[in-house]
Amino acid sequence: MEIVRRKVRRRRIGLASVILISGLLAFVFFAPCRQTDPGQNCVNQGKDCRKLATIVCWLQRNLSWNSEKEPHFLTIGKPDRVNIGLAWPPYLVFNAPGTKGRWIMLRVGFRYDCNWHGYIFPTAACKYVSEPLRY
Repeated sequence: MEIVRRKVRRRRIGLASVILISGLLAFVFFAPCRQTDPGQNCVNQGKDCRKLATIVCWLQRNLSWNSEKEPHFLTIGKPDRVNIGLAWPPYLVFNAPGTKGRWIMLRVGFRYDCNWHGYIFPTAACKYVSEPLRY
């Protein structure tokens, strides 16, 4: 009887975890996207749209660091087809041919910014670009 109760509890915890994670992903996906305010002091801030900008900018100010050492980057796949790029500190880039000569690009992790000379974290983006991202 005790074994059955443990299994039921585990299933409830597993289901609750799935519901919680799904809710968080839906919240982020449907969160309003607004232009960043210069007063938010995001790391290497541009005029790009950032979801949850207040939280993301605070995290970037506290978790990003300057470094002259660029990451080592490994590309898996063909450059003119679907490919995945990996780097350390953890950074993932996914490129796939889209429509009208554009590329679908997804990136997440510690992004090295050549202009800022450092690693910016957290970063995540999914967008269409004119050519695949190589770093």
